[in-house]
Amino acid sequence: MTILIVTDNHLFSLALHAIIKNQYPDGTIIETERLRNAIALSQVSKVDALFLDIGAADAKNTDLIDDFKKANPQAAVLVNLGDQTQFMYKFIRAGATALFSNKSLPEEINEGLRHAESHTRYISSDVQQQLLFHIVAKPINRTLTKREEMMADLLIANKSHQEVAAITGTSSKSVGYYKRRIFQKLEVGNLLDLAVKLNKVLINDEGGK
Repeated sequence: MTILIVTDNHLFSLALHAIIKNQYPDGTIIETERLRNAIALSQVSKVDALFLDIGAADAKNTDLIDDFKKANPQAAVLVNLGDQTQFMYKFIRAGATALFSNKSLPEEINEGLRHAESHTRYISSDVQQQLLFHIVAKPINRTLTKREEMMADLLIANKSHQEVAAITGTSSKSVGYYKRRIFQKLEVGNLLDLAVKLNKVLINDEGGK
């Protein structure tokens, strides 16, 4: 496992090094203070994951993340939001594999790294709380009916068709029908696109099933 860390915070670097080495004793850690250096460094050595601290000077430039991902399509992108969780949607749209905050526990970072290996999304508990608050607080797209809004929320929350059917008092077959209609109305092709369209997030998904 080769992990490229982008940070200019010495204390953050030390803590992250300790967590990574505990989980991957034989892993390789590369470090730079700027995101724009990440592509050049990744060309020298294959990188499995980029761990970005958004406190770094150019870390909020998501165009650079796009450039990195194009050059390293196999690499996961993990982002530490620090106390700037207001940028969570920006990095979700940029394709971040995992999101953390300054309240994330070492165990959560370990879990995020495990998800990075399988390229599935991971959101730490504190960031999840922020996202769920936005789901409740923000009105969703009014082109959907009330029942479609409810279906969309349940699907984004990773409920199975059987669970959605039980909650909404309908059949699994009807859930599939509603899902197709919601996708058609909002012109999306999967749950991740639906979540972004509604300014929400798919929590710890298994690849936008």
